[in-house]
This record gives sequence, structure tokens and C-alpha cells, in this order.
Amino acid sequence: MKIQVDGLQFGTGYNGVLGPRGAGKTRLLKKMAQTEEGANSQLSCYVSREMEAFHELTVKEYLCYMAGDKAIPREYVTRKVNDSIEMMYLNRYANQSIGQLSKVMKSKALVAKALLSESQVLLLDEVLSGLSEQERMMIGYAMGEAAKERVVVVASNVGDSLEGLLDTVCMLHPEKETVHVSANTAYSWVEGKVWEYVAPQLPAAKSGRIVTAVKMLEDGVYVREIADFVPVEEVSQVTPTLTDAYLWWAGQR
Repeated sequence: MKIQVDGLQFGTGYNGVLGPRGAGKTRLLKKMAQTEEGANSQLSCYVSREMEAFHELTVKEYLCYMAGDKAIPREYVTRKVNDSIEMMYLNRYANQSIGQLSKVMKSKALVAKALLSESQVLLLDEVLSGLSEQERMMIGYAMGEAAKERVVVVASNVGDSLEGLLDTVCMLHPEKETVHVSANTAYSWVEGKVWEYVAPQLPAAKSGRIVTAVKMLEDGVYVREIADFVPVEEVSQVTPTLTDAYLWWAGQR
């Protein structure tokens, strides 16, 4: 299955949408869901992080309520809810209130909500943002079966992507034209260009170099940067990430 919007095409599998706040990720996903036009909600399932109104409900009550909202026949609700709870490993938390859940468990509950539906398009709007890489990957792998048969689009801030799981990545930036490429293509942009090293001080800004991370250490400054050349004598070349690819793309003029 494929879905097209704004000249972009998203197919069956994991599709990422990366960009900073205000870049248009939510607008794009809502347009995919056709919520602005009031299209049939059974065709797609849009999920955001909004859960405040349900903090008093348990996870199971929340999912049962959402099952009704998705017009799932009553005789199938219990089975569908239990299946989604098991898929996201939420059994221990099924009778715990939403308000008591940790951030990662709330994200799991949101993904479980998406998996309730038979929709062929699952749109997750920053549902995994703010989680550690390990937590994002744990949820991402749990959704693997759904991504084999449906169009799954995961919007996230730069640095919060499903590293290694995405089939395609759509990059948004307020000042650049949107690009949508395979994840392998994005990685290839910065292959052999990502370096890590410890310097006595922060490197000076220079053309052709993009510093993507710094951390103060006792013996200097840890630096991760993208450059077409070896930036210092003692340096390690490292495997690029989608964050590296995005920052390289955003930095091109």
C-alpha cells in the first residue's frame, strides 16, 4: 500500500519524518490522515502524545474506550485490547492508571492504541520523542509485525529516530525544501565523514565542518563532528546516524 501527500509517497514499512519543532511534522501527518477533510477514520490511525484527559483511566480502560472510538465490534473488543497489551508487553501495567505510568509506558500505551485498529496507515506523531535510544528501539521492534503489512509513519524530533529500523526518512526544515529518501541513501551522505575525538578545547567553526555533539570531560572536550577530511590527528571514524545525516543535510547551502 502507498499513500501520497504534498508530492511525497510513503509505502508499506517504517517511514520516518524528522525535523525540529515548527518544521511541519504534525501538519504533514494530519494531512496524511486527512483529518482536516474529515475522511473516514478507519482508513488511517493518527496518534499523538495527548493523554491528559485519560489520566484517571487504567491502561485497559483507556484501550477499551479507544476501541469503541474506532468502531470495533463489541464482541471483539476484549480480544483486541488483550492482543495489543501483549504486543507492547503491558500486561503488568494493564490495571495501572495512565497518570501513574512512566514516560516509556505511556508511549507503549499510545502504540497499543494504534495497534488496536485495522487501519492500513499508522501515523505516530512524536509518540517516541524524549525516550532513550534503547526505549525507542524496544518499542520499534515490538511494532515490527505491523510495519510489515502497513504504512507506518513515525514523526520525531532530530535525534529521536528509530535508528536502523526505518526504510525511508522524510526530512523537514523551515528553511529548506523537504526531501524524502531511503534510509540507506541518508546514511550514505555522511558515510566516512563522521568523527569522534577529545580536544583540549572546543573546535573553531570552519567551513565544511559540522559539530554535532560536545561533552566536557576532565581531560578535555569530547567532540563528534562531520567533515570531509580528518579534523585532527588523534581521531576515530564512527558509524553515521540519521541525526548526522539530518544535520549534514540541514547544513548544506
